[in-house]
Amino acid sequence: QKEVFNNATVEQTFVVEFVVANLQCPDCQKSYTEHTWESVVQVRQKVRHKRTFFWLEQLLIKHNMAHNVINIRDQPDGLDFYFSSKSLGQHLVNFLESVVPIRHKFSKKLITQDDHSNTYRYKYTWCCEIAQVCRGDLVCLNKRMCASMGGISPLLLCYKVSNTVMMIDPVTMQRVQVNAKAYFRDPPLVACNRKMLREFVVVDIETPNDPDDEVKAGNFLQGEATLMRDEGGAKEDDENQYVCVTHLAHQLNAGDTCSGYDLRAANLGDDVVTRLRSRKGDMPEVVIVKKSFPNRKNRARTRKFKLKKLNKEGADGNNRKRDQDRMESDYEMFVNDLEEDPELRAEVNLYRRNDVKNAKKQEDGSDDEDDGFPEIDMSELIDEMSGNMRISEKKNLVVEDSKMMPPPS
Repeated sequence: QKEVFNNATVEQTFVVEFVVANLQCPDCQKSYTEHTWESVVQVRQKVRHKRTFFWLEQLLIKHNMAHNVINIRDQPDGLDFYFSSKSLGQHLVNFLESVVPIRHKFSKKLITQDDHSNTYRYKYTWCCEIAQVCRGDLVCLNKRMCASMGGISPLLLCYKVSNTVMMIDPVTMQRVQVNAKAYFRDPPLVACNRKMLREFVVVDIETPNDPDDEVKAGNFLQGEATLMRDEGGAKEDDENQYVCVTHLAHQLNAGDTCSGYDLRAANLGDDVVTRLRSRKGDMPEVVIVKKSFPNRKNRARTRKFKLKKLNKEGADGNNRKRDQDRMESDYEMFVNDLEEDPELRAEVNLYRRNDVKNAKKQEDGSDDEDDGFPEIDMSELIDEMSGNMRISEKKNLVVEDSKMMPPPS
């Protein structure tokens, strides 16, 4: 109807036909094409284990960085993260730079273009490489890096990795921190990794009686340790004993078991031997890495906590069974490190297990087995119901027991 004159209205009646058509939003339309993602972050590390990615996975869950991930694909040497926009991929790269030493390359690929409207559509890719040195590795520096650090010994032990690589010389107790830029300018060589660790029994540990004569570096205390290989039937003579200087004198006592590198029997590469020629003094016989608990049985069954895991797609390959067994071994080693190191444990979220069984004593009735094993306080664990439920309900996160590995995709 419409008013044509003053107080005069014209009205007409007609039939209106409405047609309901099914439409999809742009995001749903992309899901039916091959262009479901706009940016991908490829994270790689040139090592033969995945302990770094297990730790990185827990950091992503704790800081809710996997909230906007479209898909996560497991690769033999790393992970691929897919996002719906470029800014989300850049946000993940910035997070990785703050927690691990990395270098990255950026590239983009043109997908479509419209010259009339001057619009272009790209796919963006970041390739991030994590430093090869891991926690517990024995590394060897070159001359230029040693000179830039005040003439430190080229043989160092890595005791922590964050956005910098932290290393210590057990003989002189000198500590250094190498950032990502300095690391990739002169990459150190890994002389010994954790696959080469050997078990030793501490026969004696000596520290200065006068506190003023103690040599400390942060939480480390220097001492002289007498060791013997932990082998059945080995004779306790001078040939089977080792004397070394260690930075873990505050943790070790006579009768304890420790893990270290036997440099007398280690097969070092030619590049490592060449770099070690510039080292002053004699080579240490053994470099102690950590205190170990070899008699601790059924740790997975009696563990009080569990971890959340990202739901990842498995990579294609014919050696899936062999890779799965290796990943289970690496994962169990990673969880054992969390159990033994409070500093490492404080960086991740641990969730309380409700199905944990009480540990049974060994048949021999020993009550003091592994005396000094670090027990986890219940206050460090998060109740699953009172935790971040928004994270656990996401489709790309699942709750897994710490003793089990996710099934292959």
